[in-house]
Amino acid sequence: MILTDFLPAPWMRSPHVQTIVPSFLPARAVAGPVQTLDVPVAAGTKIRVLVSRPPSRPRGTLLAIHGLSGSAESGYMRRTAAQAHASGWAVARVNLRNCGGTEALSATLYNAGQSDDVDAAFRAIEAGGLPRPYALLGFSLGGNIAMRYAGLSGSACRADRVFAVNPPVDLARCVDAIERSGNALYHAYFTRNLCAQLRRIRRLRPVPGPEAKAGTIGGVRGFDDRFTAPDAGYESAADYYRGASASPTLSGLKREALIISAQDDPLVPVSMFDAVRAASPHLRFVHPARGGHCGYWGARPPRFWAAEAALTFFERV
Repeated sequence: MILTDFLPAPWMRSPHVQTIVPSFLPARAVAGPVQTLDVPVAAGTKIRVLVSRPPSRPRGTLLAIHGLSGSAESGYMRRTAAQAHASGWAVARVNLRNCGGTEALSATLYNAGQSDDVDAAFRAIEAGGLPRPYALLGFSLGGNIAMRYAGLSGSACRADRVFAVNPPVDLARCVDAIERSGNALYHAYFTRNLCAQLRRIRRLRPVPGPEAKAGTIGGVRGFDDRFTAPDAGYESAADYYRGASASPTLSGLKREALIISAQDDPLVPVSMFDAVRAASPHLRFVHPARGGHCGYWGARPPRFWAAEAALTFFERV
C-alpha cells in the first residue's frame, strides 16, 4: 500500500501549530441521526459508543477511539467520522470510561491498557447488525489501546484492519517526552484536564487518593502514580507504563496494521518505533516529516490527512 506523504498547510509547518491549532478549528458533525450504545465492560462500568449510519448500506464499519483528555466529540474524531460517513462507512465513536460526560456510567478510571473494552465495543456493534469489514482506528492513547487489543487478541481480533495515529506504544518514553521543558504547555494541559476529570468523578463517587490539584499532583506521572495505577491494579506509574504499553504485544498481530506518526511529533518520539519495526510481518509504518501530534492539517481538502490516510488503508480490505 502506498500513502502520499503529508503536505502541511503552508502556515502550519510548525509541529506545535499542527498539534494545537486544529483543536480550535470547527469540526462539523456527522450528518443524520446518532445512536447511543452504553456497553458494559466491567462490573458497574459501561462505555458509550456513538453510532452513525450512512443513508445506504454501509461499505463497512469504522470503530474510532480518542486520545488522552479527549472524547467522541473531539475535533479529530468528528472530522474522521464525517469523512468516513461521507465515503459510505458506518462509524462508531467510542467514549473511553468517564469521557464525554459519561462519569456516571463508570466505577473505574480509564487507562491505556483497557484493550478489552475494544472487544466489548465490537461485540456490541456486531449485535447491532453493523456490517463488516470492521476497521479499528485509534488516536494517540486510543492508538495504543487499539494496537494492544490487536496484538493481544491475535487471530481472535474482531477488526479486519487496524490503524493507529501517533500511538504512544512505549508509555514511559512518552511521559519522559511530555516532561521535557519544551513541552511544559502540553504537560500542564494534560495534568489540568486529568485533575478536572477526577474532580467531576468525585462528585459522583469516592476515588482514593489525595486532592486532585494540578499544582500539587506532580504532573501526569504523579497523577498516574496516585490514581491511574492503583485504580487499574498496578503497583506504581512505572509498573502501569510497562503493563499497559502496546509495544510488548505487537508480535501477536494477525491483522494488517499501520502506524502513522510524524517525525516532528513533540510528544511521541518517532525513535520509539525502532524497537518494534520487526515485531510482526503484519505491521507497517509511515512517518511523515511533519504533522505534529495528531495534527496533519493539510494544504488541500480534505484538510485532515490522517483520516484520509486511514480510509485509504481501510478501503483496501
